[in-house]
Amino acid sequence: MNFTTQNQYFKFIIALGLILSSFHSYAQSPWDKFFDHDTLTDKHLGTVVIHVTKTNRKEKKPLLIYIDGSGNYPLFYRKNNGNYNTSIAFDIGRFAKDYSIVLISKPGTPFSDSLRYQAGKPFYPDNDVYDSLYSLQWRAGAASKAIDYLVKNIPVDTKNIIVMGYSEGSQVAPAVAVLNKKVTHVVCFVGNSLNQLYDFIINARLGADRNEITAEQSQQIVDSLYNVYGKIYANPKATDKRWFGATFLKWSSFSEATPLENMLKLKIPILYIAGGKDNNQTIIDMDYAKLEFLRKGKTNLTYKVYPNSNHGFQENTVKDGKEVRTDRSDEVHQFAFDWIKAH
Repeated sequence: MNFTTQNQYFKFIIALGLILSSFHSYAQSPWDKFFDHDTLTDKHLGTVVIHVTKTNRKEKKPLLIYIDGSGNYPLFYRKNNGNYNTSIAFDIGRFAKDYSIVLISKPGTPFSDSLRYQAGKPFYPDNDVYDSLYSLQWRAGAASKAIDYLVKNIPVDTKNIIVMGYSEGSQVAPAVAVLNKKVTHVVCFVGNSLNQLYDFIINARLGADRNEITAEQSQQIVDSLYNVYGKIYANPKATDKRWFGATFLKWSSFSEATPLENMLKLKIPILYIAGGKDNNQTIIDMDYAKLEFLRKGKTNLTYKVYPNSNHGFQENTVKDGKEVRTDRSDEVHQFAFDWIKAH
């Protein structure tokens, strides 16, 4: 075996090992067999991989497109203890009998895989496909394309095509409905109504108000934020420049049109659910949406706040001197599905 042949052989063995390792990790996901996995292609979006629940696929059912939050994690990810976690915030099995539920992998990211660890902290490796494509336009476009594809290929109750988004996915959901007129309902959980970059400014101001930092420190933070934002907007398509773990493309795209601007374009029913103690997407930002709908005389927004809930709809209370955490996420999602049926 000459050097060239030997080199090619070793490259093949390494590639094969990577493929088998990836397959092994993917195959272990307990959710893999619960979904049909379809690959769509688009000249602008590239490859879009969608996952549709298999239950009663021949029955005409409402279509629910679920858009998860930010980050490049797979939809289902295995931790170092061997257990799988998910970025999906609701119990899919509970509602799959009545809805065709659709998940969409982020660009360049598998349906399931193992996390990596560095100094004990979990992460998932960046890749060029994700960095070059991840944006509001990609996520909204992928969801719109999935709707068009599924309406043609499975039985769908076209009177009930719902886009449901959580956290950053909540910012995407109204944009999908603007793109695709087949959407009949939009449900948004704990996501900005204004420019997501504004949250960092609000948090800096609140830090001073709560005496967590001084007023001078707050102002320094705000000034530094505006400095960064100026760089982002001067290079809005840059994928080789990053801030706070994401590309300039990602940050600029999510404020090209704010979620509130997209919501105001819609005439279909919108459900907007917030946590009153949400420190990820400040309630102050979300409150503004309702005010703007009232100002414009629009009545298609239902705004529901869980006053004591955080970003994941958990609540901390003290009982008999001990802190007790209550998870209200099932209750919140049941409220959303009851709302869909009522509208």
